Amino acid sequence: MPKILVVDDQPYILNVLSDFLFKQGYQVVLAESGEKAAQVVKGSEVQLALIDLKLNGMDGIATMQKINQINPQVLSIIITGYSTQESSVQALKAGAYDYVTKPFKLEDLKKTIERALKEYQLRQEISDLKEKIRKMEEELREYHSKNTKVLN
Repeated sequence: MPKILVVDDQPYILNVLSDFLFKQGYQVVLAESGEKAAQVVKGSEVQLALIDLKLNGMDGIATMQKINQINPQVLSIIITGYSTQESSVQALKAGAYDYVTKPFKLEDLKKTIERALKEYQLRQEISDLKEKIRKMEEELREYHSKNTKVLN
């Protein structure tokens, strides 16, 4: 079951998203600040983070970047009620998977989350396949090395 981190300094938004995501079958972890979000990611396996752009203290982009330093596999969706073209471009350039404006329809957010989690799963599969290839190449080099010695 995927685990989603929701980062927002408004308790109402945390409650709405927590209830909605829980009903969708996700594990949900809440953080009311960027600093708390970083602690959550350090201590928990999170696949996706929904991060408000305007947070007290560390803003949403800085929070996303901190999360990516801790675990680069976590995908982030930036959520904001103060949407500008500049902020959306900044968020996407900084590595956000997507950018959602408030007020949002929960059904639209659900689709964005589903796409992000599919992306996360594909990235994990690619990473696993790369690791298998690396191990097979290593075994092949060892095999080749042993057989070359036997022939000499």
